[in-house]
Amino acid sequence: IHVLKLGTKVPVAMIGYSGGSIAADWASELAPHYAPKLNIVGVAMGGVPVDLAHNLTYIDGSASWSDVAPAAMIGITRSYHIKFGKYLSSFGKKVVKAESHQCIGEFQGAYPHLHFKKLVKHKYRHIFQIPIFRKTVNKLIMGSVPGHPAGPFLMAAGNADGTGDGVMIEKDQQQLAYEYCHQGVAVDFEELQGLAHEQAGAAFFPQAIAYLQAAFVGTPPVNNCSTIKKGNPLKPV
Repeated sequence: IHVLKLGTKVPVAMIGYSGGSIAADWASELAPHYAPKLNIVGVAMGGVPVDLAHNLTYIDGSASWSDVAPAAMIGITRSYHIKFGKYLSSFGKKVVKAESHQCIGEFQGAYPHLHFKKLVKHKYRHIFQIPIFRKTVNKLIMGSVPGHPAGPFLMAAGNADGTGDGVMIEKDQQQLAYEYCHQGVAVDFEELQGLAHEQAGAAFFPQAIAYLQAAFVGTPPVNNCSTIKKGNPLKPV
């Protein structure tokens, strides 16, 4: 708004899927505190990593997504200035060195069925028992900051295997939607049955664009909060 020299009455919307949903959710959660005059008319997000401790456990050893775990830890340790190297095994150092300069498309599939314990020294195999990692991951649980988003939400969660889309956990996303609903936020929560992460992303974007187009013209948001049940408990590890 400041960069574009627009007034605070200008409607603003946010959209994000997978990694993009991290930015969309946290920006919307924090906006009432850091930008209370921002006129957010809608947020559309899908494939949301609500609780990273759950996500890292879910993908550990998987055929398609386990090699994303070291990349996630690289990003977290960079952001929070954590010296990661002292915890790594020799194999872990090799993987981290490779992924440190790559995008996901470059390394995905390079380390199938990767278990996180192979990346770290034996005494650190229970990663969430390391205080700095436990503290950081707990800090990143969505919905954990005081207050709540002001604008309405579209949330889409794939569910291919009864747990999630292979990366993101459906019941975690359902719980976040449930919490927002009980904070007075209008939420349209959609479970995309049978869809894995990439497929759910393809299904999400047309819905998201239509949802935000309606928001920009002032159409009242869809609200299915009355049907959203509790999901997984979102609590510190």
